[in-house]
Amino acid sequence: MQNKNYVMRDDWGGIPAHQPDEQGITQNNDFFGGNLRGIIEKLGYLEDLGITVIYLNPIFEAYSNHRYDTANYMKIDPLLGTEEDFIELCQKAKGKGIRIILDGVFNHTGSDSVYFNKNGRFPGPGAYQSKDSPYYQWFHFIHFPDKYESWWGIDTLPSVNETDDSYRNYIIWDSDSVVKHWLKCGASGFRLDVADELPDEFLDDLRFAVKNADPDSAIIGEVWEDATNKIAYGIRRRYFLGNQLDTVMNYPLKNGILDFLIYYKDGMMLENLVNGLWENYPKAAFYSLMNLLGTHDTSRILTILSENSSDEGEARQKLFLALMIVSFLPGIPCIYYGDEIGMRGGRDPLNRTCFDFDQRDHLIYKFYKRLFAFRSRIDHLENYEFQPRSAYGSFYSFRRTGRDGRLIVAVNSGDHDEILDFELRDNEILNDFLISGDVSFESQEAFRIRGNSGIVVYIRYS
Repeated sequence: MQNKNYVMRDDWGGIPAHQPDEQGITQNNDFFGGNLRGIIEKLGYLEDLGITVIYLNPIFEAYSNHRYDTANYMKIDPLLGTEEDFIELCQKAKGKGIRIILDGVFNHTGSDSVYFNKNGRFPGPGAYQSKDSPYYQWFHFIHFPDKYESWWGIDTLPSVNETDDSYRNYIIWDSDSVVKHWLKCGASGFRLDVADELPDEFLDDLRFAVKNADPDSAIIGEVWEDATNKIAYGIRRRYFLGNQLDTVMNYPLKNGILDFLIYYKDGMMLENLVNGLWENYPKAAFYSLMNLLGTHDTSRILTILSENSSDEGEARQKLFLALMIVSFLPGIPCIYYGDEIGMRGGRDPLNRTCFDFDQRDHLIYKFYKRLFAFRSRIDHLENYEFQPRSAYGSFYSFRRTGRDGRLIVAVNSGDHDEILDFELRDNEILNDFLISGDVSFESQEAFRIRGNSGIVVYIRYS
């Protein structure tokens, strides 16, 4: 991209520019220098932490630092590296048992792009410049060229017509289409930005092409509600009728956990939410849900907890209890980069500050390591069946049962002690347990869980 108005920062760890300029525009154009080679250098760290999948926010050329305003789907942003760097990242990550998922932003492009070219930075006519542009039919002009449909009315994000044949060929069907190209380079699937704004026909075609190229590739939708009964723009979506999404981001669980730990502290409310997801989602989707506590679209989890706690110790403890729940419910526990070292920040872009391991919160980092090490010792946890167990007052618990053993997870978000009984059968032994907070043996087959505390009990069959 020519003449890009970069602001290159040399204060790693500084606060991203987030105030409007004199024209009232937040430019999102300051860069601190993180890149793909930096991720390659950190693969050992990620492997040691227990990471098996890296989901990258957009990495394609764009004007902004968040890169949701795609300028060229077929080119890695030069600030991040090259296509060769991406291929190397995928190869080296795979060697460590780690897959790479890309962010597929297919509902809109950037106005400053090869396709729209509003600012004239690119050669060849974009849709904004000429009705004869090969990209003109991709966009819907209300009054050419200055009035056009855009995502949520943001004029730097012109909406595309996903039903246009040339657009669909470019993204999906061509021999070197966008999705096929990056799968060939080593990507293991796509997280689809604003999936509820992508037409059913587009999702049908995308799934066919992606699975035909690599049956093991994942297709994950950004959906903020229960995706099984999602109605968008008056249409009931059919994400899970067999030919669209594999699974979705689990925002309902995140919200339910925050309600349980800091707002309502109602165990039955959390149980009803989890049971609703369990009953509604197809089993394959439920057991692969992207269980998260924060993303680039939310304030950081530790910031939210700190704002609703009496001190930092209480905030940490609530974080540990939240992690227990998301890590042992069916699904894939997800870490927003830096949460494992206690990074803080409000809404975008304050939640996207620089990763600095030297500034880590040691207690938080040690708990993440301990939790994921405990989780890794449970063979085939992904196959353990979920069962509700008990919920009342500020107490919530569930169980998972597998071929070799069973788990009981119990969390007390209130102030009063709770008793967790775990009667052992003749063929069972108490193999291990993970505690956070104040938990002690009440008897040989019971734990006393005091306020703001929790436990994961692992019972093996002998």
